[in-house]
Amino acid sequence: MSRILIATSRPTFGMVFAHGTGASVAQAILTAPLAMLAAWGDRLKQRDALAEMDARMLKDIGVSRGEAMVEADKPFWTA
Repeated sequence: MSRILIATSRPTFGMVFAHGTGASVAQAILTAPLAMLAAWGDRLKQRDALAEMDARMLKDIGVSRGEAMVEADKPFWTA
């Protein structure tokens, strides 16, 4: 079975369209917004956790306090 790759300028949030899988366009239209909301929620949690890290934790992951704050201050919809 061959897979069809659809190149887009936006990420598909983990959705894979394969020929013959039975996934309809309607399902894709309905699941894409849910996947986007899930990604936003994950991003928000990660940025909140990053903002709460102390100096030792930031050093462990190789991020300065300034870099962490720049990332944590981004809105959740911005990658």
